[in-house]
Amino acid sequence: MSGGAKSFIDRLRIYVRSGSGSPGNPLIHGKGGNGGSVYLRSVEGQTLNGILDKCPKKRFIASCGKPCSARRGICFGSNAADIEVSVPVGISVSISNPGEPTRLIGDLDKPNQRLLVAQGGYGGTPVTNYLGTPGEARSIVLDLKLLADVGLIGLPNAGKSSLLQALSGAKAKIAAYPFTTLRPQIATISFPDHRKITMTDLPGLADIAAKFDINQQSPPPLRHTAFLKHVERTACILVVLDALGFQANQHAPLRTPLAAAVLLVSQLQRYAFGRLLGKPMLCAINKEGLRHWLDVIDMRRKKKDFDEAEKSLEGAIESALKDHMPTTYENV
Repeated sequence: MSGGAKSFIDRLRIYVRSGSGSPGNPLIHGKGGNGGSVYLRSVEGQTLNGILDKCPKKRFIASCGKPCSARRGICFGSNAADIEVSVPVGISVSISNPGEPTRLIGDLDKPNQRLLVAQGGYGGTPVTNYLGTPGEARSIVLDLKLLADVGLIGLPNAGKSSLLQALSGAKAKIAAYPFTTLRPQIATISFPDHRKITMTDLPGLADIAAKFDINQQSPPPLRHTAFLKHVERTACILVVLDALGFQANQHAPLRTPLAAAVLLVSQLQRYAFGRLLGKPMLCAINKEGLRHWLDVIDMRRKKKDFDEAEKSLEGAIESALKDHMPTTYENV
């Protein structure tokens, strides 16, 4: 994006191809060199955006093995070097070749883990009639699931970013309009005893039942819930509720905190076959003090309206009785 921050990427498809093994030589019983393999290694601080910046074509191809040579007296061909692709910690790796179902092959949840995604071909030997085996070509999907101790979820404008900033001091974007958080954010909370926990702030879940007709047979479809995958690896879930309630727009119903909690839990139950409901859950009621001040403001507004109405009524009564007042020296 020109003139602004780059969009957050949590899913990237890349092409990997290992090198083929070189042929052997039956005259000298020589063995061909092995082709290079392609590995993924989890590195702290790496991002999918960084992979895309370093290799915009998203193609990682290893070299083929070197052949043996009778003329040079080389009986064993040299092996090609392997390729390592640095990926973020928290990656799920799946094979997604055209015409085939997507298949998960591994997770890289800790730093410095290594995963083979394309095996290099073997050099030719008498067993293979001195023919080298071909390498593997695959389309790989890298799916990033953020690693955090606590995941914040809630309806839009519930105050998740404000809570994250208050607890950790992180500079999160905060505004009085829904969907301020457009991408997941992670912050670290430090305690006096040097313990640390990480907390991730996710975009608000939509009120999918705002326009739902109770006469419909099936519930409304889920919308904009792909980011919930970042909660799958958290230790617990913190549900943030707005004490003032939530209303998507002027035509939508006003949700009380309890109704908002029921709506959120129902969406979690329908996502990923309800796996997220197996995690420990906490609930935080936000803006409770604000509700008190709104009550005070409302009382002052009512008192002001009452005073204005009282003055208006006094003026109306005085004007209505003016024609019926007896004539005195002061009225002349």
